[in-house]
Amino acid sequence: MGKGKQKNRIPSQRRASKLAPKKVHESVDSINAPAFDKNNSFQVALNNKDFELAKKILAESSKNMPEWRRLNLEGLITISQGDLVATERILLRSLRYPEVGVKPYKNLVSVYSQMGRLRDALPLAEKAHNMEPDSLEIGLLYINCLLDLAKADDVIRVADKLLIKNKNQRQLMLAKASGLRAGFRPDESTLLVDEILELYPNDATAMRLKADILGDKDSVAAVEIYNKAQAIVLKERKKPDIAMNWNSSLHHLRTRDFKKGWEYWELGFDKAVGTMGRNLIPQVKVLPRADLLDKFDPEKWTLICVEQGIGDQILFLSAMEDAIAEFKNLFFICEARMKPIISRSFPDLQVGLPGLLESWPLTSIEKNGFIPLGSLPGRYRPTIESFTNYKKSFIQVNGDLYVQYHKQLRDMAKGRPVVGISWKGGFWESQKKAKALGIENWFPIFERGALCVNLQYGNTSEDEQLIKDKGFEFVTFPQIDYKVKLDDWLAIAAACDGIISVSTALVHFAGACGQKVGIVMPEPQGPWILGIDDEWSIAYPNVAIFRRNREESVRDLVDRVAKVIVT
Repeated sequence: MGKGKQKNRIPSQRRASKLAPKKVHESVDSINAPAFDKNNSFQVALNNKDFELAKKILAESSKNMPEWRRLNLEGLITISQGDLVATERILLRSLRYPEVGVKPYKNLVSVYSQMGRLRDALPLAEKAHNMEPDSLEIGLLYINCLLDLAKADDVIRVADKLLIKNKNQRQLMLAKASGLRAGFRPDESTLLVDEILELYPNDATAMRLKADILGDKDSVAAVEIYNKAQAIVLKERKKPDIAMNWNSSLHHLRTRDFKKGWEYWELGFDKAVGTMGRNLIPQVKVLPRADLLDKFDPEKWTLICVEQGIGDQILFLSAMEDAIAEFKNLFFICEARMKPIISRSFPDLQVGLPGLLESWPLTSIEKNGFIPLGSLPGRYRPTIESFTNYKKSFIQVNGDLYVQYHKQLRDMAKGRPVVGISWKGGFWESQKKAKALGIENWFPIFERGALCVNLQYGNTSEDEQLIKDKGFEFVTFPQIDYKVKLDDWLAIAAACDGIISVSTALVHFAGACGQKVGIVMPEPQGPWILGIDDEWSIAYPNVAIFRRNREESVRDLVDRVAKVIVT
């Protein structure tokens, strides 16, 4: 939604030049300018977008000015022109001077924030904060970088120090509450949010954060708060809060309100959401969205680009056959480790590596633009029925590898059921539920006589030793890096009689090739695709969902799953 032009009454250039001395005031050194001052000719020129006049005023005023400050002010001109790249270059030059002040650091942090480069902004923000530790403006810029990079402990530390001199400052309190939530301290975060709402009743940001916290456990209740907060925003601002709707998107999808869920999911590309949304690489951002064109030519070529992890990519590929039928000439861009699987599974799809994007604009083929892979389900899966009606295997396993691993495992099993297991990672590890994912909780599978196969990616040496110490046999493939050799990983998974796993990428790969999978859910709520109380996956044909009962231990839950899978 575009923003209207500000209706500030700014004097004309000629009149302003007569009223104001042609020099740069000390107050005008920041991208976030102070209150408009009609007696400041440089600021007037910038506000009136008379950049030639601004350059002239700067040239006349900079004779006795430190070079770093002159460069900083030159950067204000280029940022006002909308040239972020030039501004970055100019401000970096200003930082070379040993005596440089804090403002170029602060301004470059703002530039990087606008560019979505918070990782580059962080060291500069830290430097500026150390130079002026009591500055609320700089402190908030620093905290914003820390929040974006999930440095929760640092957010809390910086916010606490600034709150000493800025008691009950709303933004600082919200930042600390966000840091507490990011640091997996939900109870403390909730208490602080409640305190904020007492001080600032119906504050939309605080209500959104309250819904975010609640949503980690209860999407139904969270959606109610999001709706209430959004109603307040609409009443006060006359337009919706984009970031709030984006935050609520997965909760709407989890509660099966696909209409709102997919609509809000598309907001992940909005500037208001920033780097916490759906991030596309620069080469793609400049291309038109092919699925949003008024006139689409199926004879031209269209790129399909990914923006999620490999598990979500598989889930969203469940809609690829629909896309091929509608758009015809599609070129799918993916990582090298995914290419053989995609090429084999979708023979009518052209598959290329990310390097193709560099030369794509230069190719002579006729093009429509691009479509994000994550936007396909919103187009083709608007209802539960549209998921369940399609529910079939759509990923093809490497046949030669399957035969090899199937024989190898059956020779080792000697008639026992072969069960692949993955016990950590994915959704619940990101929620710091690692204790619930301990390998000792998975011993019931071994105790039921299955030959267990390690399908867990990453270093599992300690868990393997614990299993060995208990006297259980555990098949591992240490020579295969599951994160790299996805074809082998998929073939081993398909060669098992069944799989028991927490919700990781393995569930998507195995489910998409038709394997029997039991998902262990240590908490009532998991990834959105598993819904609120679903017992079977809506996306894959043979994937059952096992939720832990209130009085049930994780070990008992795993045993309950094993009774079904180990047969």
